[in-house]
Amino acid sequence: MDRIQIIQEIFSKTGFTNYLEIGCQTGKSFLPIRAKNKTAVDPVFKIPIGRKLKNLIKWPSNKHNRYFTEESDAFFANHKDYLKQLGHLDVVLVDGLHNFRTSLNDVLNSLEYLNPKGLILMHDCYPPNAAAAFPAEFFPTDEEIKNLKGWTGEWCGDVWKSVAYLIQKYPDLLETGVINTDYGLGFVMPKSGFKERNFKIDEKLFAEIDKLTYEDMMKNPKETINLKEVGYAGKMISKIASASK
Repeated sequence: MDRIQIIQEIFSKTGFTNYLEIGCQTGKSFLPIRAKNKTAVDPVFKIPIGRKLKNLIKWPSNKHNRYFTEESDAFFANHKDYLKQLGHLDVVLVDGLHNFRTSLNDVLNSLEYLNPKGLILMHDCYPPNAAAAFPAEFFPTDEEIKNLKGWTGEWCGDVWKSVAYLIQKYPDLLETGVINTDYGLGFVMPKSGFKERNFKIDEKLFAEIDKLTYEDMMKNPKETINLKEVGYAGKMISKIASASK
């Protein structure tokens, strides 16, 4: 199952209504999702008009989508009233800048508004090779690509470090891991009794995790990022559906 299938299954099997996608850009994963309230955040939208029309026909509620053309930190800082008006976020897809700090910030900001029975998914958490895991703030430059052995054009960055951080920082508060599908789908689900809403980065732990390399993670991905087989997706969906009733 890929991220679109997992997200749609959750909306189909629950009464969830609110979907947020960070890093929408072309709308490839955003537009097909059938949810009542959909919010997209990206500093540079590049959604083809044909894709918009095609998905509007398939799901007319797409006409109510909200698009925020700004970076994710600015979105969370500038639109608190909008987020509070939604009530909560049921499902969030984090697929913005593929670096540790930005992806972690996106998760922590989303957690402040997350339905206690909801889910945050993170794309690109299990890079296929070391080149794809190259840590950079933005997509690697041509000069950097020249020096990346095994470069195939696939770039996941070091988003996986956010998963490693959350596992160590919030073992009693969050269920966190990575499903081995679609370049690695990180999952973050509140555990029973989830109440904390003020999340800040622990800079000491951040620095420790940031020292890890792709090779370090690959030595034991089950321990470092709680890697799960693709079949876990179905179990996760069933768990969310059951809890939401």
